[in-house]
This record gives sequence, C-alpha cells and structure tokens, in this order.
Amino acid sequence: MARSLAFAALVALAGCPCGAAVTPPSGPAPLPALPQASVRLVQDTLGITHVYGESDLDAFYGDGYAQARDRLWQMEMNRRRALGTQSEILGAAALPDDKKSRTLGFGRLGEADAALLAATRPDDYRLAEAWAAGVNARIADVASGAAPRPWGFRASENDFVPAPWTVAHAFAVGKSFAFGLSNTLDQDILATAAAVLAPRASDLPLSLPSYDRFIVPTTPTSVGPLPAPRAPKWTPLRPRAARTDATLRASFGSFMPDLVSNNWAVDGAHTDSGRPYLCNDPHLGLTSPTTMWPVHISGGAFDVVGFAFVGTPGVSLGHNARIGWAATTNFADVMDLLDVPADANVTFVEVGGVRARVATRDEVIRVRGEGMPLATGDDVHLTVRAVPGYGVLLDESVLPLPKALLARGEVLFLWTGFSATHEAAAYLALDRAQSLDAFEAAVDLLQVGAVNFLGADATGIDYRVHADVPDRGDPRSRPMPWHVVDGTDPRNAWTHGYLPNDKLPHARGSPKGYLHSENNDPFGFTADGDVENDPYYYGAFFANGQRSERVESELARMVAAGKVTRAQLEALQGDVHSVTADQIVPLVVEAVAAIGTDPALDAWKGRQDLKDLAASLSAWDRRMARPSDAALAFLGVTWFAVKRTFQERLTPAFFFASSSKSPAFLLGQLQNVLGGRFATAKSWLPVGARALLVASLDDTAKWLAQLGEGATPRYEELWSARFASPFPALDARHVPVDGSNDTVNVAYAAFFDAGGAPLPGFAAHEMANFRVVTGFAEDGTPETTLDFARGASGDPGDPHYADAEPLWTDAGHVPLPFRKADVDAAAIGTVTLAPAK
Repeated sequence: MARSLAFAALVALAGCPCGAAVTPPSGPAPLPALPQASVRLVQDTLGITHVYGESDLDAFYGDGYAQARDRLWQMEMNRRRALGTQSEILGAAALPDDKKSRTLGFGRLGEADAALLAATRPDDYRLAEAWAAGVNARIADVASGAAPRPWGFRASENDFVPAPWTVAHAFAVGKSFAFGLSNTLDQDILATAAAVLAPRASDLPLSLPSYDRFIVPTTPTSVGPLPAPRAPKWTPLRPRAARTDATLRASFGSFMPDLVSNNWAVDGAHTDSGRPYLCNDPHLGLTSPTTMWPVHISGGAFDVVGFAFVGTPGVSLGHNARIGWAATTNFADVMDLLDVPADANVTFVEVGGVRARVATRDEVIRVRGEGMPLATGDDVHLTVRAVPGYGVLLDESVLPLPKALLARGEVLFLWTGFSATHEAAAYLALDRAQSLDAFEAAVDLLQVGAVNFLGADATGIDYRVHADVPDRGDPRSRPMPWHVVDGTDPRNAWTHGYLPNDKLPHARGSPKGYLHSENNDPFGFTADGDVENDPYYYGAFFANGQRSERVESELARMVAAGKVTRAQLEALQGDVHSVTADQIVPLVVEAVAAIGTDPALDAWKGRQDLKDLAASLSAWDRRMARPSDAALAFLGVTWFAVKRTFQERLTPAFFFASSSKSPAFLLGQLQNVLGGRFATAKSWLPVGARALLVASLDDTAKWLAQLGEGATPRYEELWSARFASPFPALDARHVPVDGSNDTVNVAYAAFFDAGGAPLPGFAAHEMANFRVVTGFAEDGTPETTLDFARGASGDPGDPHYADAEPLWTDAGHVPLPFRKADVDAAAIGTVTLAPAK
C-alpha cells in the first residue's frame, strides 16, 4: 500500500505539464498474442460493426481493429491534435492548435493516465493494450498491402502509413476530449475581458437564465424581477496598451462555449411498457467524419453497444445487456485563471503567498511547408512554462486575447485534469455495469470531463454527476473565479480540496416521473443572476434554459395525458418549436398593431408591408422548419433586435464574439431584457420595446427584400448544417436541416459576419451527433432506436460514409440491432480475424 500511494504521487506530478512521464514500477502481465481465438466483425445495414470475441481481450482487440478499419485517418488526426503534431500535415494553419496542445501537455497527461491505470487497475490496462494491438494489426495490414490504404494515407493525398498506437496515445486523445467537456477557460477569459472592453456588460446579470428550469433545484424556481446586479467583488484591469477593435474582434472569435446537448429519462410508471425510456442526443461540433463512432462489443464480461469517441477504446455512451446511460456536459467550474506576479525572467511566480518555481521545456513543432512533402518544413520552437503542483502559464501564443487585457502579471491556468485520472476506468466500468448501483459506482470514478449522466434499467432511472470540483470556500467572503482572480490571495490557490459527493448533483428517481438535463444549471444557483450568494460555488455559466423549458413542458404534458410512448420521445428529439418565438412573436404583433396610436412608432405609419409580415408571423406555427418562410423572417427579427440592443453598448468586438460562437447566449439576454427579468432591464430599451421590435421588423423586411424578388425565401434556402473538415474532400458544406439556436433539435449558427452584416447563408456548426431512444424488453434487455450523422465510415469512398445522413436530417429513428438474432438478420458482411499463431 505504501508503494502504491508513493507511485500515485509520482503519477500526479507527472500529470502536470511540467513533469516527466514515469513508468510504473510494476505493471500487468504481458499480453498474450492476440487474438487468442477467432474474432468476428459483423457489419449491419447501418454500417455498424458488431465485434464478437471469445474473451474480453479478444473483443477489445476486435474493437481496435474495427475502429481503425472505419476511421483510421480520423484516428490519426485526433492523435495528432492531442499530441500537437497536426502542423506536420496541415502546415501553419494548425500551428495555433498545436501550441495549445503542447502547452497543456495532453501527450504527457496521456502517459500519466496510462501509468496510473497500469498500476491501479491492471485488468483495465490490458483491455486498452488489446485495443491498441487491434489498431496496430489493421495498420500492419495497410502497411503490407493486405488492406488498402484509407483515404488520407494514399499516394495522391499524404502518402504515409501511420505509426503504431500505444495506450498513452489513446489516453492523450481521451484527455483532450475531457478538456473540451471541462472547458470553463473561455468563460473566465470572456468575463474578464468584457469588464475592460464592454463596461455595460456589468449591467447584465450574465449568469441569469431565460427560464427557471433546473435539473435538481435546491432554490425556488420562480424568482420574479431580480434586483440590480451587485457591484463585483473585483476590480477589472485596464489594458496596458491600446488595441484596435478590429484586432480584438478577430481574436475574440473562439471564446464562447457551446452549450447544447439533451438527455431525459421517463420512469416506467408513466410509460406504455411499464419500464423506463432513456433518451440522448449529444450535440458536438459538426465534423466530417463525426466525432463519435458506432460499435457493438461482445465478449467475456462485455456486451455493450453505442458510440465511442474516435481514438479511444470501448463505448462511451450507449447500453449493455442491462443498463443504458446518456450524458450532457455539466459545466462545473474546474478551471481557474490566476493573475500571478513573476520575476523579470519568469523563473519564479507568487501563488497564494508562496514563491513557486517555474519549470520550462522547449517543444519543437514541425510545420509542413506549403506544397511540400510530409514531414518537411520549418521547426517552430515553443517554450512552455509550468508551475509544478499548480498548472501552466499561458502566453499570447495560446491566449485568444492579449495577455495585458487579462492580467497585470502572468496568467496561471489551473485545471483538475493536470494530474493522472481515471476516465478510462470510469467508462469501462459503465460498459460492464449491471445495475443502477453499479452505474453510480462507475460514474463516481470520473474525475475530469464532468457530465450530467442519466442512467436507466428496467426498474428505474437515475441522475448522477461526479468530478473533482474545487471547493473554493464561502462564496460570500471572496471573489468567485468566473474571471481572472488575484493569484497572490491564498484563497484562490485551491487549498480546500474538492466538493464532497453530497454537494454534487444526484437524484435516484423523480417525484415528477422523469429527469432531464440540457446543460442547464443543476441546482438553481443562477436563478437570481448571482452565483456569489449561494451555499457554495459550483459554476457560473450554463445553458440559458430555452431547451429545458420546452423539454419540461412537453414531458409534463405527455405524463399528464397518459402513458408515454417511444414515438412521442423520438418526436421530441426532432422538435423544432421555438420557445423564443412564443415570447417574442406576440410582442411583435402587439407592437405593429400599435402603429398609429403610439407616437413612438410614427416613423412606420402606413407601412402595409410590416403589417403583412407581422400577420405572417402571427399565423406561423412557430416551428423552425425547412419549408417555412416565416421561420426565416422570425430569425431576422430576433437577430436584428439583438444587434440593436447589444452591439454598440457591448462593443462590436464583444458582440461578434458572443453572437458568432454561442448564439443562444445573446438570444437569452434579449429575452431577459424584453421580459423584464432583472431590475435594470428597461435601461437596455431606451426607445422602448415596441420601437425596438418594429425597427427590427423593418430591418427584416429590407433584408428579405434584398434576398428575393417579392416572395420571402424559405428557411431551408439559407439555413443548413456544415460538417467541417480541413480537407476539401471531406468537407460537407450545405446539408439542409430543421432547427435553430433555441430548439430541442438544436442547430447552432451565427447570423452576422464580423462587420455586423447578415451572412449570405447560415451554417450550423453544432448539432446532434446521434439521437437514441432506449426502452427495455420484458426480460430487461435494452432496446434502442436511433439515427446518427453522416455514417459509420470515415472514408469518402465507402458506401457507409454518408448513408445515414437522410435519416439523421429528418430526425428519424430505426432499430439498433443488439440481440444476436437481430444482428444476424441485419448482417450484410462478416470478416473473421484468425487466431494469432
């Protein structure tokens, strides 16, 4: 036990980007030659591979082989993204991302996670080894010519065969995904910069949601008009050097977090089968191929189907033979930025009253020259400065804004992921769990990448969150770290440990008969727009409740009307009703009706076109659907109203950052202003709500007139999804879709360009990667219907590259084969991997 604890301490040190990777003093027994018996890879009509092995190790070997068969190029690029070597392929365009990955040290963190797993859970480590062995077997087949080179590796493209994979590579990829799920860094930077660049932002309660919908509320869920925001407990810094608005606007573009995923579970007491339903549609950045890969793994202790993050083993979200689990990002605040003084050479910094040494390392990044062969080009040297035991210093090569706007000294970044952690063990435990108790125990292994897990089996539903969330002490006695804070203050140095389990959101069952989360505030701490007057601090920025409002009202309606069916829940995943329209359309109609009687509206007397446009909105069903022309008109009204309300008072730079990266944020702020949800809301309406809305309707009428000759264009003519890729052959630009920034079937897209003009078309960059509805048969076996984006394959020449797209576009659902008889019935081909000799 003493050696185990000492080794854990070494691994924790290695996890800090400043430390050296360590090798476990002892590890699991060497892998046998794999596979030990034949492994069958059965592909079904959806292109999904079902892996059948005789043992755990053989099954994971087959999992690795199958993932590499379907997604080897994407795996390679995910590995390079985590290790900071994309520039060897993409050239200078990838250099900013490579600098971030090298600074954060994902590669070193992957090594530390692998060492920890080998020392503490050797059986799980052997599964990861078996997976890597399967990947490498496929790479060997490609290298020998036994299998064709996938797209990206061929002579006409980049002409290379990838290096073998290690467990540490997979865990580096996993750590980079966990970073994305943990990300509150952007929020802290935005809040700090806003105080300098947009002083009026302090008049907005930035944490205030648009609807009082919370996952497990611990505060009243109806608060009425809020008091004026309190004076902040911190003094914003002034920039040390003047910056042009154009510079700030350009660097602001990558700030706001994406806050869009849904899951819900309905208890069996309220369903047609008498057993629960569990639903999930995780919304991730639209990439081509998509972020997650579908697979079924069967063998030994595993019989699990669902979706894996590409480049990692096992199933991340899905179900096994007894339970299902679903997730949305939780947004607990596990990242802090500290303003720390440093000596002239930045060899020491002061953290919490302690003089801490700065460790430096030189990272060399090879940057491919334009038009040059792979692995040829210039070397770029990056100096990474880390503070052992704390975190890493961020310089202007990785910050999205000039450092002088954020701190007087150096910017020290703290993250709970700068240590060896157990994410892989948590997800493998979920894959094996056979009860809700086991589900909870698996979730409790998770340390970074906090998500709102919903679990279900045939007997009940469960909600559980676990992560290492720093305990920052009494929020009423100190400034809360949703902005850059004073690093010399000992209270900001994470000296209180982590929040205990009873302060993390949990619920077994629900009095209402259902549970749901949409990235909204778990507790209701933001209900008054102030997170500094609660029992403890959990986080400051969550989704604004638009999707939660719709899901709550629909689930409540279904439960009240009778037994909830699978078809109803499938329809809810495709729901595109706009709750924003429910609020704003009546206000627009009322404002237009007041033209002629309200002197504030005299400028629009006699405008029949505005009356006609208001009438079309009044008759509209408020669905953001492709064939609708009113949906496009409403989109214009809301965004022109947002622009008129916020652009100048928040500065164009802040406005562009918010509206382009996280459109729902300013839409929610508009709703709060129009709804008078805080005491100073009217100050944002100097001309009054009626004049604002009529002027915005006028803006919309002029915009629509420019788009078409007489008839208003349909929504689908301008609104689409884009599955982005840096490689033109993979980039799918215009896929018509339903939905908008506030709908359950959400599609995140910007409306304005950097100059404040409407874009020529609106490309959603964030939507559901898949949609699943899982019920349970009489014997307790989960039964799922689903759709998923693009296809199972990542090769544009493969028939399953984009064959799933039509079903996904329509939010349709088809059965997912799981029982062996159903898999055999849906099989279109089988490959057998022979035992190793």
